[in-house]
Amino acid sequence: MPAAPHILVFEPDAHGHQMEYLRHLLTKIDQDVPDARVTLLTTAEAASHPNCRRLDADFRHLVSVRIAPAVVEGNRLFRAIDVYCERQWRNAEMLARGLEQIGVDDVDFVLLPHLEAIGLLHLGLRRNLFRGKPWATISISARFHHRQCGMDGPNGWSDLLQLWAFHRVIRYRRLACFGSINPYFAQAVPHPKVAHCPEPGTPPLLASREDACAAYGVRPDTLVVLVFGVIDRRKCVDVLLEGVARVVPGLDLTVLLAGPRHAGHLAPVLSSDAARKLREHGRLIEVDRFILSGQDIDPMGAADIVWLFYERNFVASSSVLVRSALSRRPVIARRQGVVGRLVEEHRLGLALGSDAPDSIAAALSQLAGDPALRREMGENGARAFAANTPDNFARPIVEAINRVASAAC
Repeated sequence: MPAAPHILVFEPDAHGHQMEYLRHLLTKIDQDVPDARVTLLTTAEAASHPNCRRLDADFRHLVSVRIAPAVVEGNRLFRAIDVYCERQWRNAEMLARGLEQIGVDDVDFVLLPHLEAIGLLHLGLRRNLFRGKPWATISISARFHHRQCGMDGPNGWSDLLQLWAFHRVIRYRRLACFGSINPYFAQAVPHPKVAHCPEPGTPPLLASREDACAAYGVRPDTLVVLVFGVIDRRKCVDVLLEGVARVVPGLDLTVLLAGPRHAGHLAPVLSSDAARKLREHGRLIEVDRFILSGQDIDPMGAADIVWLFYERNFVASSSVLVRSALSRRPVIARRQGVVGRLVEEHRLGLALGSDAPDSIAAALSQLAGDPALRREMGENGARAFAANTPDNFARPIVEAINRVASAAC
């Protein structure tokens, strides 16, 4: 690899954590890889997204954005497996064709910051996808190791496919680093190329409770249960509302939904008897929009409890868990997957094995009635995630790039 390496980054999505992860990686590359230049290969849609435009403006000295060739054809085999699997196949084709257009000889390292954009299956089937170039990636949702780690959650044939593909991929000679944000992955799969890239977060500067409550129309004397981020069926808002409806009006609890909601998923939930009851008592506040860091007051400042009770099929990590922990807020989670394991292991809140309304009501009542327990769990979270910094997230990948560069000299 030359003294001024050309790093090709493939990221076809500009939503959510993808651009945040990429921002942290670019910051670290800018700091620690001398004279690097980066090409961001992405889609026309992603390139026009405000997240990508901001990233382009902030790293113009380092990054050039390039639009990948569109892949309009489909693949019947992968569509038969899953629509998402076919989308990953298209992304793999997009990367292969984009690399060819750029010129393989002009690229020194390929970075796939979000493994799931292409997926383990396609990486396992396409040994030469990166055309012999050294490469690295970060996995967000691989779960084939969960049973080995004793985590509750669904297991199926897709886990066996993931396991097969992983054992192929990890033996690829040109793979420099296989990162995972899951803290249990490197423990379950010990290998020199596997590294923990902790879910990045920064301790937020929270406004006073009075200011945060005023910003979202919440009474400052009520106990606030916050649902934060993109709100869809995964967050089981129906389960929360049914539980809160059991204790209202006797217990002064208010649900704050802070984030854009999926209308199709939430419409029946927000028209339910439980939702109507909470509205009648002024205990349901809906803020249906993106909450912008640096512009909006963080709703964590108004929260006493954070709802992290994901649906049964969701077993990945959660950036909202990191945000809650660094904000010193206890959570209520489902006892399964990475989130449930972290909550139980570090006592970050209550991890429940049941989604029955009475169980939810009991958990809410327990936390509502014990401020000392809420404070203790909040402090546990701040300690448990103190090392989840952007620098620590990006370090294993950037160290792999520099190792490759040193070996080539």
